[in-house]
Amino acid sequence: MMTASGLDVVQRVLTDKPMFHQGGEERWDALPETLEAIRSFARPGASTLELGVGVSTVVFAAAGTSHVAISPDPVEHERVQAYCRSIGVDDSGIRFVVGLSDDVLPSMLGRERTLDLALIDGGHLFPVPVIDWYYVSRALKVGGKLIMDDVPIPAVAPVMRHMSLESNWRLDGIFDDRAAAFTLLAEADEVPWPDQPFNKGYPDFSFLAGPRRLRLQAGYRLRELRRTTGQRHPGLRRLYKRVT
Repeated sequence: MMTASGLDVVQRVLTDKPMFHQGGEERWDALPETLEAIRSFARPGASTLELGVGVSTVVFAAAGTSHVAISPDPVEHERVQAYCRSIGVDDSGIRFVVGLSDDVLPSMLGRERTLDLALIDGGHLFPVPVIDWYYVSRALKVGGKLIMDDVPIPAVAPVMRHMSLESNWRLDGIFDDRAAAFTLLAEADEVPWPDQPFNKGYPDFSFLAGPRRLRLQAGYRLRELRRTTGQRHPGLRRLYKRVT
């Protein structure tokens, strides 16, 4: 992906350090390894989606994807367009959508899997990253890739944990110590909530004070021991009932 000036687009944005955010006074951008990952995954004509805008949007544009970028500030969009044109990157494949992702995504993305690649790097207040992931993951093609930026942020971490535990997601890499790229290997199976790996820590009584928490944990473990022992040795069930 070369710009009209002959420079590699990732190197160009890293050199120029364009300011798109907060009135052109802030940079909230994906870091170098993440930009390289986007470039390596993006293919001309692929259907791509980005929550947030920045230099990553420029990389998507240079890749020639059919790209949608969602953020609430239209001035950011104008700055990205102007920068693309100034360095010779064709921005005609980008569709900018003004709005908050949790407002936009429910009506924009259905259950049809149309996305080849998505970058989630929008709002970081809980539960926005989880909402973003929910709608984007339902629209991702099997074999498609999803990049979650800022996974060290506690509001983002549960999404990373969930995908890491599920067999239908494959972790492809961690970039810049903060962005995780996954491939969707298959659609998720519908399972009862106790069988979902994310819920294997049930019950979590950490919200309770120490003595109460310990009593409840001990009581649950005892009941589980009796249940599993009774399943293996049905004759012991009557004994348990007499003892209790």
